[in-house]
Amino acid sequence: MTYDLFVIIILSIIVIILLIRLNRISKSTKEIGWLLKELSSGNFNARLFPTGKGELDSIIMNIASLIENTKTRLDFAEAEKQRMEAILRGMTDGVLITDTNGVVILANQTFSNLMGSNEIIEGKQIMEILRNAQLIDIFRSALESKNIVSKEISITRRHKEMHLIATAVPVYSTAEHRFVNKEFFNSKIVSGIVLTLHDITRLRQLEKIRKDFVANVSHEIKTPITAIKGFAETLLDGAMDDKENAVRFLSMIKSHSERLNSLVDDLLTLSRIELGDITIQKTNVNAEQIIDTVFMTLKDTADKKGLYLKKAIPNSTQTIYADRDKLIQIALNLVDNGIKFTEKGGVTVGIDEAGGKITFYVEDTGIGVSLNHLDRLGERFYRVDRARSRELGGTGLGLAIVKHLVNAHGWVMRIESKPGQGTKINIIIDRYL
Repeated sequence: MTYDLFVIIILSIIVIILLIRLNRISKSTKEIGWLLKELSSGNFNARLFPTGKGELDSIIMNIASLIENTKTRLDFAEAEKQRMEAILRGMTDGVLITDTNGVVILANQTFSNLMGSNEIIEGKQIMEILRNAQLIDIFRSALESKNIVSKEISITRRHKEMHLIATAVPVYSTAEHRFVNKEFFNSKIVSGIVLTLHDITRLRQLEKIRKDFVANVSHEIKTPITAIKGFAETLLDGAMDDKENAVRFLSMIKSHSERLNSLVDDLLTLSRIELGDITIQKTNVNAEQIIDTVFMTLKDTADKKGLYLKKAIPNSTQTIYADRDKLIQIALNLVDNGIKFTEKGGVTVGIDEAGGKITFYVEDTGIGVSLNHLDRLGERFYRVDRARSRELGGTGLGLAIVKHLVNAHGWVMRIESKPGQGTKINIIIDRYL
């Protein structure tokens, strides 16, 4: 009996110890299960702290170490992602990233602006966003060929033509290895497309302006030179003996030489302004004296056409902070233009003041300009009516010179005009600058 009792006691102790250990293991297993559940839900801050008494403490410690390493890597990856997104969103080029199904993963604000979209475009199909056959073809070509595809395209946004360089770059994932005929082959797997748009509209406009400038200069110079050459040849062929015609021909030669000289002077002035050779030295200038000087210079020209010259200056604004000589040049060009393109009425030079800003304006009652020409006024050699402007002796550079001088002062020029109702050119001046 004694031996049997001893065995029972020993077995009971063993069973109790096993139950205690099983309870600890069960508790540790439940804790590990809870931890894995939290991790699967994305909570990487969940932790278990080993007590040093459990059988699974080493496993818990390994899991904790793995979590720490994984969280560190994820935090680093998230920081890199945010840094990359910040770079992409701050780029001046439009950037769009999609997966292989054409779903937009990321698009910066520049891309949205170029596409004329004010909505959030992440998560949408690229077909909904682009709505342009050329861009869609570039995207598909890059996806199918697995190579970079780049083309220059033109799109219309808000009634304006834009020139873009569109580039689609495939994003490759880890290469797939295939074993064919006892040899390994690597095949590229495209996981997405990066589409970039580089706006070259301004560049194309500048190229066009340069080409137009060369063509216009050649044409403007060739016309008086051809006329001078023709009249000189006529005189040499015997017209010199005809005093009446000889005087007329010489007058024409003089007129065309003056036009040629005026053109060269304007070109040199414009070039000096653009190169920064002309400095602006601002002082307090009496506006009425400036206008009187301009009117005195152009009075005879206005009288010949029966036009009035009127000034409208409020008593509160008698001075303008400007370069005196340059302001006279600005006013001379504007009033001279007003006289040239006005047949009835006259030209008014005045000043308005509001909100700490002064508006110096020149308004005529002339032929006016249609809305589609307003944006181009101020370009070199740009004329609304080329034949009429040339007939009146214009070089097509007067308003361009004015525009550059206004910009050099730090002012803003705005033009208002309607056909048949005249033109008003406003120069907005900050009185404190």
